Amino acid sequence: MQEKGGFPVWRRRRRVAILAASVRAAISQAPPADGGRRTTQTHMQPTLATPESQVESTASVPRFEVDACAAFEAHYNRSSFLFSHALHLNPLFELPQLLELAARRPPEPQFAYWSNGRVGVAHRWDAKVAPRRSLTDTVAHIADNDSLVLLKHVERDTLFGPSIRQVCEQVIELSGARMRQDVLEARGTLLIASPGRLTSYHLDADVNFLFQIAGDKWLSVFDQQDRTLTSHEELERYYDGDPNGAVFKEARQREARRYDLGPGLGVHIPSMAPHWAQNREQPSVALSINFDLRSVKRLGRIYHFNCKLRRHGIRPRPPGASAWRDSLKLAALSGLGAAQRIVKRGARARQPQSLRSGP
Repeated sequence: MQEKGGFPVWRRRRRVAILAASVRAAISQAPPADGGRRTTQTHMQPTLATPESQVESTASVPRFEVDACAAFEAHYNRSSFLFSHALHLNPLFELPQLLELAARRPPEPQFAYWSNGRVGVAHRWDAKVAPRRSLTDTVAHIADNDSLVLLKHVERDTLFGPSIRQVCEQVIELSGARMRQDVLEARGTLLIASPGRLTSYHLDADVNFLFQIAGDKWLSVFDQQDRTLTSHEELERYYDGDPNGAVFKEARQREARRYDLGPGLGVHIPSMAPHWAQNREQPSVALSINFDLRSVKRLGRIYHFNCKLRRHGIRPRPPGASAWRDSLKLAALSGLGAAQRIVKRGARARQPQSLRSGP
């Protein structure tokens, strides 16, 4: 799920060398990543049945450290890929610390999302399938309550923040100039989920680096450029505010790239690449590092405008089909936004002083 309001990473680009050294040291002490971890192109049923898949040697998996720049730059926001890391060795991400973090989160959607009860691949994110527990109760009993928890903006937390911001900075360093010049903001989200719990099919505007820290899961990632899979109309709905704008198509599941993730492995998910996941037999903890991009923000504004046009019976051209039309739509949105701000200021000026100033 996309969330705005991270920290401006273009102002904080250099503290990577220290982190890189610590990560290399941790990796050198870590046991090898599970040699049975796989990526596959085969069909995955929404059950816990063991999948048949082609084994990929971990010798070919780039590590999350400075000498893997070539692999990260080659794949960044073009295709999903597997990498290894050492964050699972950090005691900061163990359940007692996560429970304390949940207790520190304000009870607002901006900072936490949680869903109780079993869901399917195609369920909406706002589906209510079981009585709602409190956030802390959900985390404390995650092993047996069929729940998914997202602790958002952990880059702002006093305890987790420094580590999360350093990871963000190293991702940018590894991914190269193409990413560095495009990034607006970065943020971290911790995902905690029950055994067997599904994360429903969805896409995100931001680019994502997912670090599996505890437990095992299967992750399916689809081609973000395939408009027969995710249509322009679906993207319009998404950028108009519907997080479930992308619709799961079971017949296309076999086209997904599937990853068998365990502690010490991670996956890069490009912007607008549909994906869904299923945990296996143990509770799962993962860190999602997300970045908002200038280029994607511009694209999203055009899709948003196209959605408005479609509501009025107009069939708009998709972004990129006409440069001058795209520019006109962006100018119209900017003008509309300015007009709305003027109207709001005027309405506020007409309010009695007592209403404006409050108690």
